[in-house]
Amino acid sequence: MYDVIIIGAGPGGMTAAIYTQRANLKTMMIERGAPGGYMVDTYEIENYPGVGKVTGFELSEKMFNHTQELGVKYQYGDVAKIVDHKDYKEVHTQDGNVFKTKTVVLASGTNPRKVNAPNSDKFQSRGISFCAVCDGAFYKDKEVVVLGGGNSALDEAIYLTSMNVKVTVVNILDSLQADKGTVEKAKENPMIDFKLGYEVTCFNGEDKLESVTLKNVESQEETEFKTDGVFVFIGQIPNTDFIKDLGITNEQGYIKANANMETGIPGIFAIGDVIEKNLRQIVTATSDGAIGAQNVAAYIEKLEN
Repeated sequence: MYDVIIIGAGPGGMTAAIYTQRANLKTMMIERGAPGGYMVDTYEIENYPGVGKVTGFELSEKMFNHTQELGVKYQYGDVAKIVDHKDYKEVHTQDGNVFKTKTVVLASGTNPRKVNAPNSDKFQSRGISFCAVCDGAFYKDKEVVVLGGGNSALDEAIYLTSMNVKVTVVNILDSLQADKGTVEKAKENPMIDFKLGYEVTCFNGEDKLESVTLKNVESQEETEFKTDGVFVFIGQIPNTDFIKDLGITNEQGYIKANANMETGIPGIFAIGDVIEKNLRQIVTATSDGAIGAQNVAAYIEKLEN
């Protein structure tokens, strides 16, 4: 029986593991990919306090090594479901393993909704980004494309212009879906142009992204559009299919958690990008992990007394 099983070994999950292990709680992390989650695929990180410029792989490795130095159990696996037995939980993996634990921390993260176009994987983190706050500084004085027409896309487009980045917003619909105030703010910004009613059909370049092929949805005509980078904001997909029967997610699949990182089920906590929140960053995930771990310890103490 574990004290806590953490599902996901991203920055939030690894921080939670460090805190719970140091609290003398028997801790295990389960991860279906490489430790670090989405962070491990980030080419460069400059905004994590205290480490300066670092690759996502390097920061992931440092965090993971920290967990292992403390003795956190690490288990590779893809979680299939969680069964709530009130005073303990069962974590079932796709390969048939069943682990018992007093508490669960859900740190399974999200996956950016990608563009289904040739070379999208080739240029990920080398011209294609999903985070303007993370990568915008690399495009200072350059020109980029922002894909999407919702609030996230326009907010990020406006943010990019603050670093003197010229932005062309490309949206498959012939209108913008953001709220009226955000649309007006974007349209008033002289650094933002719009190509509405267009979709990206190919990413082009050799070692780095050099252009995109745009297709006019109405006429079907294709043109090549030169750009230094593409920021994709067409939605996130939370990794919560394995808990859909627990009733703790919202309509978009994000987990509903309070300020203590508690879900609607006692003993099940949630942290990081997978929860309802406004800012999804490495530093906010680690903060969630610390808060969640503290409340896991308090829950177990109350359970045992």
